[in-house]
Amino acid sequence: MNIKPLLISLTLIFSGAAQAGIVEGFYVVDVRVDRSGHGFISFDQDLNLPANCINNHPRHLSFNVNNPAGRSILSLALSAQAQKARVWAWGTNSCEEYSNTVESWSYGWINKE
Repeated sequence: MNIKPLLISLTLIFSGAAQAGIVEGFYVVDVRVDRSGHGFISFDQDLNLPANCINNHPRHLSFNVNNPAGRSILSLALSAQAQKARVWAWGTNSCEEYSNTVESWSYGWINKE
């Protein structure tokens, strides 16, 4: 019996990597960016499997516009909101921009139906 797949699965579960917030076809309600360059996207539904670090922000993913990835996330969110397109995204299972408050964005895309 090969137990390697079982060990990998258990490692992912216990490391929390399997519990990153998931956005599955949600709409962008609003986008906020503050003076520090940190921002977050509000969705119309709660994240599926949000990170344990969130605190009263179950519908948000955060980003940082001070880097190219964060600017891309902002562009994606504003485009999705303007087009009324659905968003698919995954969080990082951590709260980097807003400690113990909002889960950070890892990757995602929009789909105009």
